[in-house]
Amino acid sequence: MAEMKQYGSYDRKVKPDNAAKPTSQEVDDFHTNADTDLRSEALHHTLGPAPTQAAPGNHRHDGGDSELLLSGDTISGSRSSDAWRLSVNAILVKLGATDNSTA
Repeated sequence: MAEMKQYGSYDRKVKPDNAAKPTSQEVDDFHTNADTDLRSEALHHTLGPAPTQAAPGNHRHDGGDSELLLSGDTISGSRSSDAWRLSVNAILVKLGATDNSTA
């Protein structure tokens, strides 16, 4: 009797270790109704810039193939003020820079 295991929300019988692996057509058939890119929690994602897609390794955060790197951050104030410099410094620290500046 085959052992039962759960994969995602589906229960299916698992073939014994010495049984043949599924064919590529069987795998394609199994994925026909996959939730690809439907939501961030989906089991499958294609590559691309959409919110529910996975980012490709060559994305640049340039607004074309992915979101702009500083999207949502705002720099405000007069450039001649300390407040403006502190705002810019805070964004750089948020991006991973180390703040070794002095007062």
